[in-house]
Amino acid sequence: MTQLTTLTERHYSVKEVAQMWAMSPAAIRRLFCNEPGVLRFGKEKRGHQRDYVTLRIPASVAERVYRRCTRPGFVNIPNQDRMRAAR
Repeated sequence: MTQLTTLTERHYSVKEVAQMWAMSPAAIRRLFCNEPGVLRFGKEKRGHQRDYVTLRIPASVAERVYRRCTRPGFVNIPNQDRMRAAR
């Protein structure tokens, strides 16, 4: 994908994707927090402080995640559970 296409592509807020997919905004944030291509604006957390970050999700990234999540046998394991499963 070219930079111009990426620039002019529709970008969704967390709330918009949550409404489209009938999920909570918290679940959408978890799903897209480390996804390549998602724009992050704001301050990253420092130590014990809360993260103040706004996510903007390009349509192509949302489509990629949707296809990945609708694969048969897909199970999304949050990072903490991955660590426990590896033990």
